[in-house]
Amino acid sequence: MKEFIRDFQKRVEEIDKYFGLVDKIEQLGAFSANSIIFPSGEYNIDGDLQKILKSNCYLLLYNLIESSVRNGITAIHDAIEIDRLTYGELSLKIQELWVSNDLSKSFQDSYIKKETIVKNLQNVIQSVLNNEKVKLNPNNIPVSGNLDAQKIQELINIYGCHGSLGIQRREMQEVLNFIVEIRCNLAHGNVSFCDASSDIIWNRSSNETDSNANIFRYLVEDKEKVVTYLTHLLENIESFIDNKKYKNNQVSSSEESTGGDVEIFSQNFGLDFADSPFTIDDFRDDPTQSNDPD
Repeated sequence: MKEFIRDFQKRVEEIDKYFGLVDKIEQLGAFSANSIIFPSGEYNIDGDLQKILKSNCYLLLYNLIESSVRNGITAIHDAIEIDRLTYGELSLKIQELWVSNDLSKSFQDSYIKKETIVKNLQNVIQSVLNNEKVKLNPNNIPVSGNLDAQKIQELINIYGCHGSLGIQRREMQEVLNFIVEIRCNLAHGNVSFCDASSDIIWNRSSNETDSNANIFRYLVEDKEKVVTYLTHLLENIESFIDNKKYKNNQVSSSEESTGGDVEIFSQNFGLDFADSPFTIDDFRDDPTQSNDPD
């Protein structure tokens, strides 16, 4: 079992423990005068405390979502580095990712001088021509503090790790977007922990109808959907890695791929050597030239 799968399962166990505690407290009832007996004395449970605990549940769920997605993507990057792949040996999607995430700032930032851009471009083209191994920068993983349904789907499309996600897309979109919304509201102080979950029901009772799902949110159901969704997502990433789908399976030989590398690279950057005074060969190392001074 891969490390990112083990980490996910460990975090799910942590969440299950917390949800188990909150479930026991919820069974006391929202307006009861029940209390918990601690060694230091009796502690009364009221509705506000139950709301605070439920709000914290959504923070735990967001932590699970972002950590799982980040760790899964990091595992893809690690697999690429272990296989020591060149630019031409990567799939087109990973090539585009390397250019857009790891290199684009070297050519697009407005404060960079033209001479620096030219130098950066020469260095990158040279590395492609020399079949240097590509390493994706872990600091450029496109995961931030608002990892909602749309952004996760964008990541799936960027890397190409498609597959069943176990939950209907529209249904999961509602759950993920709500978790991100409540997380952001709590993080930025826009709402108190009591108010954030004031309309959240802990769990659906056995006599409730599905029609109520359009009115209320059920926290336990949201948690189960998140775990199912992430389980399938990480299984898709694991399959992606095991089948080495980050590789370009059409590369036939190093000589053929080198020319193709630069052609694909120039397309990714929007470069056109046809209208340039340079040719691809101008960027190749000249074996007849020595670096030693005369």
